[in-house]
Amino acid sequence: MGFGIKGLAFLLLVLLVLCSNVSVSDARSGKPWRQNKASSTSLLRRKGKGKNGNSHNQYRKGNQNPYQPTPSTSPNAPVSPSESPVQGKGHQVPTMPTPSSGSGHTPPSPPRLPPQPPAAPSQNTVFNVIDFGARGDGVTDDTQSFEAAWAAACKVEESTVLVPSELEFVVGPISFSGPCCKPNILFQLDGTILAQTSTRAWGSGLFQWLEFTQLSGIAIQGSGVLNGRGQEWWTYSDTNDDNDVDAYNVEMEKMPQIKPTALRFYGSSNVTVTGITIVNSAQCHLKFDSCQGVMVHDLTISSPESSPNTDGIHLQNSKEVSIHHTNLACGDDCVSIQEGCSDINIHNVNCGPGHGISIGALGRYNTKACVSNVTVRDVNMFKTMTGVRIKTWQIGKPSGNNLLSDHDQC
Repeated sequence: MGFGIKGLAFLLLVLLVLCSNVSVSDARSGKPWRQNKASSTSLLRRKGKGKNGNSHNQYRKGNQNPYQPTPSTSPNAPVSPSESPVQGKGHQVPTMPTPSSGSGHTPPSPPRLPPQPPAAPSQNTVFNVIDFGARGDGVTDDTQSFEAAWAAACKVEESTVLVPSELEFVVGPISFSGPCCKPNILFQLDGTILAQTSTRAWGSGLFQWLEFTQLSGIAIQGSGVLNGRGQEWWTYSDTNDDNDVDAYNVEMEKMPQIKPTALRFYGSSNVTVTGITIVNSAQCHLKFDSCQGVMVHDLTISSPESSPNTDGIHLQNSKEVSIHHTNLACGDDCVSIQEGCSDINIHNVNCGPGHGISIGALGRYNTKACVSNVTVRDVNMFKTMTGVRIKTWQIGKPSGNNLLSDHDQC
């Protein structure tokens, strides 16, 4: 019994000594623990280390390729700084193509600029007379609508006043005037404009119906018609018939004795008239006074042979004028070239009926009116009374349908 207790105590003492030796040995050597720790650390480094020693875990979400960007919720969402590779530091990051479907990261959006004020209306602005209240029914007086459309167009360079087709606009006398208007305005005439026949519109009489004055780069074009309705003035023009004197006096009380020119340009430069038709003017159909740089072509002018003083085109104090490919049929001169005109070129014109082409006239108080550098060629005369007339003095010798003059004659 005694041996059993002592023997057991001895065994326990031996075991304690053995365990103590093993711990001290392990603590001194440290090989098993250091070895395991080194293995674990090495494994972690192999898994997390990139080519340049920096972690690329910011590109990795789930099982995606480290060079595939994570799709954003919006195609315009900017890339956060933590997700953007820094170029030029370490190795170069492969450039990925921009996704066409909107998936993936998009380049950062440019900074938003402050809103810009709306641009002022500029070139090719169209002002339709209908938009300003014109009716175009052939009865209503549309004068104010035309004036309003012009006032708007006058403020815009290279604007257009549009008179639309298939409508008839009754218009009284108007002056489309500058000089404060912007240049290069186009008057697009595709419909018909009828002259006002009310005596109230004309008062005691006016020298023109539609006037364009002090403008630069003004053009009238289109397929439309200006109808001067001159019959109101012509009806009783012949006072030699005693039987018609009373009727003439009664009729002329309704209309003023001063008869208007249908279309007049005054003090303007770079003027173009093309394509339109002018009919039945009360007096002269188309007049240019104190203008420079005039182009008239593909124009038609028409009034009865019996209509008095209805010149087709009248030039006065104007320079650098070209008239070609035009049909002129009227009751007086097809073209009248008077004082102060120079550098006039007329060719490929049909004249007749009418009095032909008149060059020169007496100036005021029977003084000579100077004209210079007038060329007339390829003019077809039919039913004309005089052909090409040289008034007052000889400035060139006509030869058939051609007249050439290259020097001043006064």
